[in-house]
Amino acid sequence: MALTVNQATLHAQAFFKAPSTYASGEELRIANSIQTIISSYYKWHWLIAAATNIAVVSGTQDYTMAAGDQNTVFAIQQANLLSGSTELPSLTVFSDPILDRTSTAAQPYAVSLLSPTQVRLFPSPNATYTFQWRKYARPVVFAATSESYQIPDAFTAVAKLGVVWMYLEYADDTRAPGFQKAFYEALAEHKAAELGTVARVRTS
Repeated sequence: MALTVNQATLHAQAFFKAPSTYASGEELRIANSIQTIISSYYKWHWLIAAATNIAVVSGTQDYTMAAGDQNTVFAIQQANLLSGSTELPSLTVFSDPILDRTSTAAQPYAVSLLSPTQVRLFPSPNATYTFQWRKYARPVVFAATSESYQIPDAFTAVAKLGVVWMYLEYADDTRAPGFQKAFYEALAEHKAAELGTVARVRTS
């Protein structure tokens, strides 16, 4: 079952043997911090989402994403062009630096995020295409304690570790560094497991 912000908070309060009013008002801040750390630590497979295709025209490098994709993209996971109904090879995805502006026109072979709402192709397109892509979605921003962490069930213990760490830190408790270390070690173990599972590296 999905872990809610409230469930993680109750877990931390039980660890402290604290009343339900302890650190009242900090629940969403802590939850958003942990969600962001987990999501940003590695490009997890469960963050991959389809993005809306973009119509490409000759001579234009920069394109605005569909409204549903704007400000939701953590990174481009994969992209390619369609020439009519023909699928062209995958584009090289650049994250840093941003691709340059150019007047050279040819079939684009690379793409980068230009801003939270735009992408840039390189070189400048020499014809009309359809840009199709998948994204790593940015972490959700919690607005209520009834909302659930955007993580698989296997990460429940990791999130709980993180919440306990941040509550300890809030209390200036000397145990906070130990829980912080355990939290990041758990993330590293999950990253190694994911790499093996999706065969991005050989584990033997």
